[in-house]
Amino acid sequence: MLSKRLLEIAKLINKNETVYDVGTDHALLPCFLIENDIAKKVYASDNKEGPLNAAKENIKLRGYEDRIVTVLADGLDKCPTDVDVVTISGMGYHTVEHIFEGKDLSRYKRLIVQINKHPEMLRQYISDHEYTILDEVIVKDDFWYEIIVFNTEKGKKLDKREIEYGPLNCKRSLPEFKEYLQFMKKKYEKINNDAYGEKLAEIEDLLNKG
Repeated sequence: MLSKRLLEIAKLINKNETVYDVGTDHALLPCFLIENDIAKKVYASDNKEGPLNAAKENIKLRGYEDRIVTVLADGLDKCPTDVDVVTISGMGYHTVEHIFEGKDLSRYKRLIVQINKHPEMLRQYISDHEYTILDEVIVKDDFWYEIIVFNTEKGKKLDKREIEYGPLNCKRSLPEFKEYLQFMKKKYEKINNDAYGEKLAEIEDLLNKG
């Protein structure tokens, strides 16, 4: 059974795509993608032998050895040329930045990234490189998570509010985004610090839209 976070990532994969899952751990996402006939093929990658062995056991148990290939590698170091989509989840921003460093991200149709904290740092990275955000998903699991989908097609620089809250989140103002904003509003109100006055005003403004 996938967590809500991983399930939302799975929904972002198109049928018959080849996926490279970085930091696969127990290969839960790759197994789900194959079990539900979503991905054509999945590479389950991890930089530690322990988690990768657990992934191999999980894959073998389900009989998916012909469609899920395990890779012992650091990030994208051994990513094959047939990959359409890269998925990265459950890591910190600086780890993700290290994974991207020196790599040709234009090889991929999409990169689907969920970092545990500071998604605004990932959006700043995307803006600085003038990449394009294709989708944003907010999901409440054991915590609030943001999933950002992007590619390297030339995009516009994001303004301060778009970097903080997400350009598509601000534009669409979906119920999940509003609920997340309410959560953030209560959090800042409890802190009762004047430094958060500007953030509270921004959140109030976004809540009143749409």
